[in-house]
Amino acid sequence: MRARKTNMEPTIVSGGKNRLMDTEELRAYTNLGRNKAMELGDKIGARVKVGKRVLWDRVKIDQYLNNLTGV
Repeated sequence: MRARKTNMEPTIVSGGKNRLMDTEELRAYTNLGRNKAMELGDKIGARVKVGKRVLWDRVKIDQYLNNLTGV
């Protein structure tokens, strides 16, 4: 299967990272196990479903963690 070429550029947030991340990136980003990371993402509404893929919104996760830590 060939990758499609698109004219769309990925949305980059501060730090030069993509706004959406997959579950493995979410695990590394939060330093949680798979189930707890997914539970957290669902709880705060960061899940973005694109076809069969489940991605996580880094901005929503950052906002939640900033509110949690008082930053």
